[in-house]
Order: sequence, then C-alpha cells, then structure tokens
Amino acid sequence: MSQLPPSVRPYAFAALGFTALVLALGLVTNTLDTDRYYWDFALYYDMAEHGLTGNDNLIAPFVYRFATPLLAGAIARVLPVEHTLAVSASPEGDVFVTSTYPGFVVVAYGAAIAQLLSVYGLARYAGARGWRAVVPALAIALSLYNVKFLLFDVARPDHLAYPLMVVAMLAVFERRIVLAVVVSCLGLFVREFLAIPLALLVARLLRETWQTRRWQPLAWAGTAAVLGAACVLAPRLLIPIRVSGQYLDPLNQSGAELLTTLVQTPLSRRRWFNLLFNLASYTLPLWLLLTPGRLKTLWRGLAGWRFDLLLYTALVLALTLYGGTDIWRFVTFLFVPLAIGLAVALRAGVRAVEVVYMLGATAYYNKIFLDIPNEIGAYLDFYGGYDLRVNEATLARVAQLIVLGLGAATLRGLLALARRRAERTPASSPDRA
Repeated sequence: MSQLPPSVRPYAFAALGFTALVLALGLVTNTLDTDRYYWDFALYYDMAEHGLTGNDNLIAPFVYRFATPLLAGAIARVLPVEHTLAVSASPEGDVFVTSTYPGFVVVAYGAAIAQLLSVYGLARYAGARGWRAVVPALAIALSLYNVKFLLFDVARPDHLAYPLMVVAMLAVFERRIVLAVVVSCLGLFVREFLAIPLALLVARLLRETWQTRRWQPLAWAGTAAVLGAACVLAPRLLIPIRVSGQYLDPLNQSGAELLTTLVQTPLSRRRWFNLLFNLASYTLPLWLLLTPGRLKTLWRGLAGWRFDLLLYTALVLALTLYGGTDIWRFVTFLFVPLAIGLAVALRAGVRAVEVVYMLGATAYYNKIFLDIPNEIGAYLDFYGGYDLRVNEATLARVAQLIVLGLGAATLRGLLALARRRAERTPASSPDRA
C-alpha cells in the first residue's frame, strides 16, 4: 500500500474494507428459493441460460435489461465451477435447470463492492474526508435493497446499475459529455433509471445554451437525446417478446389501457402512501441526523448541487410512481442525493455518537441480520410498502420510523443536557479545597 500514490491510497484501503463488508453481509444473508415462485429472477436466469436468439420466453420489460444476465451467463461459462440450480419456469410450477448461478454470484459481489466504492468516491467528491467519506457508503450498505437483497436474489439487473449511475452522474457534474453519454447508454441495457443522467445532461446543456447563446451546447444536447432515445427504443423494436408485463408500456398497451394507467396511478392514495413511506424509509440515515439548524446548513452546502439533485429526485420519483410494484427497490436510486446529502451534512459537523446511532438504526430498520422470507406474504411485508399493499405490517413499520426518529431526538437532547451540565460545573480551586 505504501507504494501507491497518495491520491489512490484511500480508495485502495476503502476497497479492502468494502470487500470485507460485502463478504460479511453475504454471511448473514440467506438465499432465495428459486423453484418456489415464478418471479422476475426466473426471467433473468432464463436469459442467462438461453440467451436472446431463438428464446420464445422473452417478456417485457425484463428482456430490455439483458446486459446483466448475458454477462452472468458468459462468466458462468468460463468459471471452473459447476453449480446447477432449479428455477421456476412458469406460474404452473414448471422448472428448468440453469448453470448460470455462479456467474450471477460473481456479478452480485463484484458490483456490490464497486457500488460502495463508487459511493465513497462520490462522498469525497462532495467534500467529505476521512471517516466522514466512509459513512455514506456504510449507510448505503446497510440499506436492505442496495446490497443484502441483491445477495439474497442474485439474478437481478440492479447490481451494475448503481456503480454505472455514480460514474455517469460524476461525468455529468464534470461536464464530461462523451463519458456521460456512453455510460448512460450502456446503462440503459441494465436499468431504465440510467436515463436520468442523460436527462440531467440535456437539461444542463440547454440551460448553458440559454445562458451563453452558443449553439455547441445545443448540438451536444441534441446528440445526447437522440443517442439515449435510440438505446431506449432499439431493444423494444428489435427484440421479439412473448408478452408484456410492463406497468406502463406505450408500445404494447392499447390507447385505452395506457390512458387508464396514466390517469389512475397518481389518483391512488395507497400508491402515494407507499411511495412516501418508502421515501421516508430509504432516507432514514439522512433525516435521523438533521435538526432545523443542520437542515439550513445542508441547504447552503448544496448550493451548487440543488438544480441537479432536485431534478434527479423528481425523475426517480416519477419513474417509481409509474415503474411497477416494487417501489422499495425503485427508491434505492435516490442513493446519489442521499450520499451527497450525508457527505455535506457530515462535513458541517455531526457528533460521532449520533453517526453510530444512525448506522445502528439503519441496520436495525433494514433487518440486516434477519433472513429474508421465502414465503410470499412474509416476503412482501418484510420491508413494507409494496405496490398498493397497506396493512398492519406497514403501520408497524411506520411506528418503527417514528420511534427511531424520537430516539435520535432524545439522544441529541441528552447530549445537549450533558454539555450544559459540564459548562455549569464550577472549576475546582485551591481556595475552595
């Protein structure tokens, strides 16, 4: 390590630490029963095993996220490890056998480490140093659906989306236009949320065009928009599908179905409740540290970030609203503003004991040390906030959020009381003795 350049050394140490953390999370994570239910994972295993050509079991929108399963399949074929897995092949109980599981495991663990390292880099980019740059990555690591869930259900496309998102957003912040476009376009074959950096890039370039009255930013904006649209449309026009399971699908739904979904979705009180519940749950690490004074400091500290982060957050929430049933997984793409917000808040000064409480509360609330259920009902209520599902389990989770918030406030009150008592304690003197 001493041979490394000083600028590289923090990342090398962080990579070792995050590797150990991900392996530790793997030890406390159970595995999914893949032949019990016909869920999303079955379609990704099918793509990894049978590819896209000549495969008559391709279903939208999962097939458009082909990069991760094809990569996992390719890795599995070159690994000197053989491991077959029975996977559900239909709702009727049919099963097929795949040998691609080891490839998905490699992607899951490798991408989890890359995700945490990228968040660490993002926190440093936002000005955090030392242990304060590590805390945002720890908060993300202790959020259920960023790491633990993806080690439980390894056949998901999200693994690669997180580090690609950070790279793309850093490229946008630094006005590295070509890098932002290339990474975002590749990311669109992983997860649709990678359209967000492209949208931010186009918005920035249009604003630059307006401010400078120069045509070059407009040309770049048009190029980025066209390339992004091509990467979105090409798979949808070229890959034949058996059926569409997409929540909002302009290419495969009738006009009446499309209009119904567009109108009824934002009118659903249950969906809004679960969206707000998941938003509060995912941002728990940040708001546990906030006070009115710190909130003002945070707002001032985000002076150069506000436009980008507000637009980013709005786009994530819009995609989540119309994205489908798994609201809990969609809101995890708020990890970029969450990491930046934590970095700025910590940079302004937060007591170490409050940070320890926040990390402990995050681990507790996200049930990091519990097994994720394989039974459908318990699985849906494990975190809460699934689709339109609101029940006693959801209300219990809301109560947990309230108790954890009161705990943070109580801790700050006790710390303030201890400080005031220490200030009032008269210093001992020889005369008084």
